[in-house]
Amino acid sequence: MAHQVFISHTERDVEYCDIFDRACARAGIRAFRSEFETIEAPAWKTIKNEMAKSCAMFLLIGKELVRFQESYDPNWRYTQNWIAYEIGLACQLNIDVWVICDDVRINFPVPYFNNYLPFPFSLRNNESFKYMRGVLECYNAGSRFSYPHVDSDGFSIGTCCPYEGCSIKFNLHATLQPGEAILCPCCLKEITYPEGFP
Repeated sequence: MAHQVFISHTERDVEYCDIFDRACARAGIRAFRSEFETIEAPAWKTIKNEMAKSCAMFLLIGKELVRFQESYDPNWRYTQNWIAYEIGLACQLNIDVWVICDDVRINFPVPYFNNYLPFPFSLRNNESFKYMRGVLECYNAGSRFSYPHVDSDGFSIGTCCPYEGCSIKFNLHATLQPGEAILCPCCLKEITYPEGFP
C-alpha cells in the first residue's frame, strides 16, 4: 500500500502544486491536497485525520504564496493560521516537515521544520524534479529524513541557524559554494556558509 504525504500550500500556486503532484505520482506515493478532497465541516478534523495518515508534510512556498503575504490582503491571516495549524499537527505527530521554495525567497516565518530546500530550487528544473521524486520514493519505501540526515555520498546535511533566539536544526538539501547564503525559514535571517555546504 502506498504511503501518503500532506501538502500545505495556497491554491493560488496551482502550477507549482501540480508539478509536486506529478512528482508524487511518479514516486507512487499518495498526496493529500485539500482542494481536491472532500472536506466536511469543521475542516480541522479532516486536516488532523489526513495529517495522521501522512509520513511527511511539505510546505510549498511558491510565488503566489509570497505575493499573497506581501499584499496586505486580510485573507492572508486565514492562510497563515491554517499553515501554522498544519505545522503544529505535523510536529505533534513527529513527522518530517519540509519547506520547499520554488525559485522564490521565503518571506514569512515558519515555526518548525526539519528539512529545507531553499531558493533558487525549482521543481521546473529537471534535476530538482528528479531529486524530489527520489525523496518521495524514499518516503514510500518507509524511510525518513530525520535530523541530522546523511546523504548518499556519506555527508551529513544537518545544519543549525546560528542566531540566538532561533537556533533551529534542520537538514539543508542544497549545495552551496564558499560564501553563499540562505534565508532561515524560522527567523528569516541570512545564514552564510564561509566554507560552503555540505
